[in-house]
Amino acid sequence: MLFGAAMVVLTGLALLIWLLRLVIRAVGSLANEGKARGARRRNAPGFRILISSPPKDRAAGKWLESALSQYLPIFSFGAPFSLVPMGTMKGGLESRAIVRARKRMATADADMFLWASRTGNGERGLELHGLSRGGGLTASEARLFTLALPGSRKVRTDDLARAVAYLVTKQLQPALSDPQAFRAEKIRLLANDLDSLLAGDPAISQALRAEIEADFCASGVRVAEELGDVSALDKVIVMRRKHLEAASEAADTGRVLQARLELGRALIVRAEKQFDQNVVREAITQLSQAVEGLRADPMILRAQSASDALFKAQSMIESRKRFSLNFGS
Repeated sequence: MLFGAAMVVLTGLALLIWLLRLVIRAVGSLANEGKARGARRRNAPGFRILISSPPKDRAAGKWLESALSQYLPIFSFGAPFSLVPMGTMKGGLESRAIVRARKRMATADADMFLWASRTGNGERGLELHGLSRGGGLTASEARLFTLALPGSRKVRTDDLARAVAYLVTKQLQPALSDPQAFRAEKIRLLANDLDSLLAGDPAISQALRAEIEADFCASGVRVAEELGDVSALDKVIVMRRKHLEAASEAADTGRVLQARLELGRALIVRAEKQFDQNVVREAITQLSQAVEGLRADPMILRAQSASDALFKAQSMIESRKRFSLNFGS
């Protein structure tokens, strides 16, 4: 009898806990929906970014908010934006979580949704996931990305905050990857900021550091070529030489080509400032190898094939016109 009563009580408690969880989940969902709708109604100018703290680590969420609030304006060249804190997002990269994120983006008409997962204190202990509409995408088309960050709180320094802000800004404004998309004066500011960021040696993975170094090199070469500012040129040359020494020609074809092009261009600018025959020869070698690599690129070959076919078609039209003029009926 007592056993039966105990089972009834335990079953009732389990049911009550289950119902409470459902209620809490429903209230949280309604609260997030309300925040998203509120953000849309405010219609603040600039980028609208939704951000969720990782489950059981609100401190990481606050740190991410602070990093973006402080440094995103620097890397976006002062573009206005608003950060909208949301409730925690569980599920990491599970399909349900991504679908939920897209729905919230659409409701808020947001440009980006950020959420995070904690997996420990290692190099990838804090994974920052995001959906970005950068480049004119809709919420359903938004580009999914993940930034693997260190999980330890001890390395959440100012330098790491700047690195995170830059990498997020790149997802928000994909044109940052192309220095030609902005005026050279703006790119000079970006090159200086990236130089300072790298000098701080933030605790990021080698892959993320290589990405930032590549952007610094591209910016430094553009500034040297167009503005004559060679302050970053020697660093670019040293960096690109190291990249080529460490890279695998077969595995990193695109990166090797980019490194050769930028190293060759940087060496030419250096030789223009102070002529050195050896520097010019190295530039010629790097650029020649880059050209050979481009010729072997499947996309370049397809473009050449299309160009040849187009030329043939145009020649046929011109030949037909000449035939009609000379021998037409």
